[in-house]
Amino acid sequence: MEVEKESVKLSLSNELTKTAQSLSMEAHKQNKPFITNLNKKPSMEVAIFAFPGSWEVSNWYHGDLFGETEVDRKLFKSLCRIGENRPAKVNAAFLKRFQDLLNDSTFKSEIEKAVNAKKKILFTGHLYGGATASFATLWMLDEYIKKRGKKFPIGCVTFGSPLIGDRTLSHAVRREKWAGHFTHFVMEHDIVPRMMLSPKISIQQQLPSILKFFQQKVKPNDHKRKKPSARQPMDEDQSIGDAECVEFFENVIINASTVASHVAFELMEPTNSLMEKLSVDFVKVSPYRPSGFYVFCTSHSQQFRVENPNAVLQLLFYFLQLTDENQKLVDFAYKSFSYEEELKNGLHLENLVDLKDLNDKLLTPNGTAGDAVRTSNEALFQLSTSARCCIIAAEEAENRKEENQRVIDKSLRREQSQSRTESKMIGDILSEIRNYKDSNVDYYEAFKLQNEKADFQANMNRLELAKIWDVIVEMVMREDLPDEFEGREDWVEVGTVFRRLVEPLDIANYYRHLKGDGYMKYRPKRYKFTQRWYEHANCMDFDEVVCESSFVAEVEEIKKQVFETKKKSVEKGKEEVESMDKRVEKWRSDDKIQKQDVFWGESILSMLREKVKL
Repeated sequence: MEVEKESVKLSLSNELTKTAQSLSMEAHKQNKPFITNLNKKPSMEVAIFAFPGSWEVSNWYHGDLFGETEVDRKLFKSLCRIGENRPAKVNAAFLKRFQDLLNDSTFKSEIEKAVNAKKKILFTGHLYGGATASFATLWMLDEYIKKRGKKFPIGCVTFGSPLIGDRTLSHAVRREKWAGHFTHFVMEHDIVPRMMLSPKISIQQQLPSILKFFQQKVKPNDHKRKKPSARQPMDEDQSIGDAECVEFFENVIINASTVASHVAFELMEPTNSLMEKLSVDFVKVSPYRPSGFYVFCTSHSQQFRVENPNAVLQLLFYFLQLTDENQKLVDFAYKSFSYEEELKNGLHLENLVDLKDLNDKLLTPNGTAGDAVRTSNEALFQLSTSARCCIIAAEEAENRKEENQRVIDKSLRREQSQSRTESKMIGDILSEIRNYKDSNVDYYEAFKLQNEKADFQANMNRLELAKIWDVIVEMVMREDLPDEFEGREDWVEVGTVFRRLVEPLDIANYYRHLKGDGYMKYRPKRYKFTQRWYEHANCMDFDEVVCESSFVAEVEEIKKQVFETKKKSVEKGKEEVESMDKRVEKWRSDDKIQKQDVFWGESILSMLREKVKL
């Protein structure tokens, strides 16, 4: 299995996966924040870092509900929705554990040592340790690959890991093309990957006993006990009884059902405002969503690989259903806690089937040509029709986004087969505005005056582009485009050219009509979004105040506040003009900025300098 980025591929072999699984179980038995295979085998090509579990409720949940918090943007700059500058939300307790780990100089030094030795890096963990492994991987990808520009293989493989973040985290992982770095192995009945779909308040009575039970299973030397069978109640020293086990299982599956139903409704009715209102006013559902690749290991010795996070979510719920009406709930509940042997036997990557390859066969009736497929993928086809419809809906939602993207891609630039008489493309309109800019000594002032026919045409082009970009921004905000869209180089590039050429015209139009407060207070989203796309692509901090395409609005404000409203003194105006000159000089010397597309405000700055006697 390989990641999407060619420069940081990491293949998982059966041997490597089993080594990771063994090390992740060993980590539970060590009283260390992490262990690594390099201590015993320093010559290994792959440096594996494994993280232990935690058996304290406070390390799983903060607060009574879901315990989410905004991600630390200093550590995880990419985990956001770029245009909206909305950070991902993650489990606060899991994040705190990783922050503490990162403050451990030993961990950082071991990572640096492995990187300098040109090792491939693999993070791994079982249960709670899987959450730490995921955070470690996200940090490495952001810090070493994106920020520092390093190129070496990084991977993460987890076993029965809980969910760690919300839809925004899942979006960011897909946008950065990081999904292939993560492989999460989940047994079809494993309770832990579903646990974060429940608020703490619904399971808090049973949770201490459940965690103690897990601790006993992975650290058997700490607790002398008999190994329970799937049908055998636990002894007192095994910390959990039948009633407690069933109640915990029922609470988790009820909450998983709520989340899965909520998401399925969104997939099938994406514009339904009633669901949106109900979600806001009445129902608080878990924010946690899957991210990365999931491998579902079934009791039929079949493995299904799924990357679509909405399909993963549906399978997390529907695989937890009783398939045999004669099976007792208590037996099924215990099975969701005891699966280690099944997991060991399920780590055979050559048996993987990609769910995408089965989507068009999921509703094939019995007795058709699809029977062979049904037999070889029995666990999936045993799911209810409703379950399979939800899985198909998840894939269809992705297909709709892809189709939307194809439609707007057609507006980007003219194909060879398209006639010149057809509607103008974004590239055509930008070329006309660039010609307008080049034909005027000062296109900003010319546009402001609107004395010539060319000024009128430039305004029509401005309005046409505003319409196109406002639609694109709205589609991004509604999540109607693929997650990768905001990171696409071609759209980042054309968005940057659009912002630099056209925003000065919007500013000129604003101050031509002398509208109230400053332009930046009402700055259109089409410029905020395209600016953030550019800044993110170039690993820059988001700058809401001013940039090379909008600084002329600040110049207009200095002029207005010093000489019209008298809110600022001439001396203060002089200071601000000096500061602006320094900013402009900094932008002019930036090699990344295409100078010919930027309006440098020479005339308005020159006039202002003269007025403040600079």
